[in-house]
Amino acid sequence: MAGVQERIRAGVIVDTNVIISALIPKNSKLREFLLTTEIPLHAPDYMLRELKRYWTIIEEKARKRGITEPELAHFREELLGRIISHPLSEYRGFINEAYRICREFDEKDTPFVALALSLRLPIITNDKDLLAHAGEYEAIPLNDVLR
Repeated sequence: MAGVQERIRAGVIVDTNVIISALIPKNSKLREFLLTTEIPLHAPDYMLRELKRYWTIIEEKARKRGITEPELAHFREELLGRIISHPLSEYRGFINEAYRICREFDEKDTPFVALALSLRLPIITNDKDLLAHAGEYEAIPLNDVLR
């Protein structure tokens, strides 16, 4: 099997938890990786709605770590500027298959799995369920990517 770097060269799907993990620490190795990598980063536009839904919690956690609201907003804009956002119309044909897979653990992961199936790219994640149920799609632990 090819090494992680070989498997992600064509691009990766980034789940919402990866973005949140990159936003919150003041000095983030993950954020630095996402901002400097030449690997194309993809996400369903659903990720933007998830970020919006959890933004108050993200702000609270960031504030506890000494990150100001302007800094957090800057980090968010920088990160989102690097991600290719895909509307549902681009992966709609894979929604039913992805739902069949995800309903076993978390239906909210359906857009990410559908996009991974559509683009034939791995998902980078720390989500234990996404990692455990990989098979029809590929999921790579975030720590393996950051090595």
